[in-house]
Amino acid sequence: MIFWVSAAALAMLTMLAFLWPLLRGNEGALDRADSAIAIFRDQLGEVDRDEERGIISGAEANAARTEIKRRMIAADKGRGPASAGGGAGKGVLMAFALATPIAGAALYMQLGAPGIPSVPFAERAAEQAEDENLNKLTAQLKSKLESEPNGGETRGWELLATTYANMGRYADSASAYSRIVEREGATSSTWSQYAEALISAENGTVTKPAANAIERAIALDPMNPAGTYYRAVAWDQAGRTEEARQSLIDRLALETAPTEWMPFYLREINRMGSMLGLDPVPAPDFPDAPRGPSAADVAAASEMSAEDRQDFVRTMVGNLAERMKEEPENLQGWLQLARAYGVLGETENARAAYESAKKLTDAFPEDDPRRITVEQGLAALGN
Repeated sequence: MIFWVSAAALAMLTMLAFLWPLLRGNEGALDRADSAIAIFRDQLGEVDRDEERGIISGAEANAARTEIKRRMIAADKGRGPASAGGGAGKGVLMAFALATPIAGAALYMQLGAPGIPSVPFAERAAEQAEDENLNKLTAQLKSKLESEPNGGETRGWELLATTYANMGRYADSASAYSRIVEREGATSSTWSQYAEALISAENGTVTKPAANAIERAIALDPMNPAGTYYRAVAWDQAGRTEEARQSLIDRLALETAPTEWMPFYLREINRMGSMLGLDPVPAPDFPDAPRGPSAADVAAASEMSAEDRQDFVRTMVGNLAERMKEEPENLQGWLQLARAYGVLGETENARAAYESAKKLTDAFPEDDPRRITVEQGLAALGN
């Protein structure tokens, strides 16, 4: 309410500033015309007096009267058109003065946000102080890390990089990640976060350094969803949209349950699909995914002895193995079964499950993450 009252008052002052000279201008014009005519009348009187005193002849007096009357007529005629013309011009200006605040209010209602409450100055000042404090702390952390003889702890650089990213300082975030990605023990996640910072710093463009970081992330972990996602972004920007879309679909197919990154995958899949004229891909509902133990099963297992719990797990795995006999084309099921056998220490059964999965992935491209997962699983078992 205070905003609207203040806005109305300012609008009234603005209109008054426009209209005041216009309202006064007409009166001034009338006063000047009347004054001129009054002067001409005085001049006529002087001519009469001069003629009576014999200062001028009758012919000269008549000539003077004729000239003065001509000027009087001209002044009187000039007053009419001037007033009319001024009225038309003033009408336009008055209309403009009235329309300006109305148009401004309409534009604000369309583009502004009158329903959002204003932020008190104290809150704005507090936010500004908090931002300044955060900038100070990050500067101190960076200085401390740079001064350490070992180049600074990896965890410290990760914290600094994450903080920079949250502040929108993506170039600084990438610079912080660059300090640790080449260190021993750098993970696939670190490389993909480095790639993300590089891409964000370039407003979404995948540069060569970012592409290299993506490849390093995927080399360390082909299942890294961030690595696959940003590789698809790079392929799309390089004109390989169909390959990019399919790579996201293939990676999505490896999941057996919903994950937090799936909406991002689906958004890109369908954006690319729209460009290619393809139908949208719906969110997976995992109807055929092998089911793990229920909450009741887990609760029951927690009350079992170690031997009973082991038997319970073997029963669950056995049920999955029986199901896979009926669904030999279920790649996700074979991968889950292989991992389950690995947990139980049944190496040969795990190898057999991976071999069944391999039959399904042999036709996939060599860089397909599903094929790589199977090959890595067999390699880990010594095959």
